[in-house]
Amino acid sequence: MSQNQNRSKMAVTAELIRQGASILQEACPRCGGVQIKFRGKIYCTNEDNLEAILNPGSAVEKPVPAKVEDQQPIHSNSEATSSLRKIMEDKLNGLSKQLESSTNPDEQVRLLDLITKYVETLEKINRSAT
Repeated sequence: MSQNQNRSKMAVTAELIRQGASILQEACPRCGGVQIKFRGKIYCTNEDNLEAILNPGSAVEKPVPAKVEDQQPIHSNSEATSSLRKIMEDKLNGLSKQLESSTNPDEQVRLLDLITKYVETLEKINRSAT
């Protein structure tokens, strides 16, 4: 995936978070990527067409078939990795709440940049844990 495509996916992920998506603790069972839950469906930020979620009708949505209740968390060998993952998830949840309440465009851009960096970090953590 090119850097531009990656940035585009991150921007779409950040927008979904702004619109109420939640980042899940469980990694994608297929690729180990970050998963989000939006409007009752689970999506992988690596594999699913997130643009279709933002723009219904433009493409076919393909949610991850597994339910959150059925998923087992990926256990890493390192307690530090687990701790870092938890910190990143907590930060993302806090930033998404700040973004939701922000009316300042400059602050929104700053928050989206941070969200993008945290999502990228989570994806790296999940890839290294598999």
